[in-house]
Amino acid sequence: MAVDHKRIRSLLGEEGPAADLSLQGKSLQRARSGKPPRTLTPHEWQQWYAEHGVPQEHLRPVSRAADGPWWRKLLRCWPGGR
Repeated sequence: MAVDHKRIRSLLGEEGPAADLSLQGKSLQRARSGKPPRTLTPHEWQQWYAEHGVPQEHLRPVSRAADGPWWRKLLRCWPGGR
């Protein structure tokens, strides 16, 4: 037996728009929000980036080139290291 939310709201005298809490309503709300999606396949990410650009939170911070990779730092610690 399904719950009739509209009828319950009318009996209680509540006014205002009803929130759509179904999966379809939530996905429509997510799609309209303009936020980047959370899960896509690599191919879908490529398409999304091509259409919308890369959002700031998806960019990696620029690493300092002077530090180099971790193994070079380790070599500097050894005697005779560069």
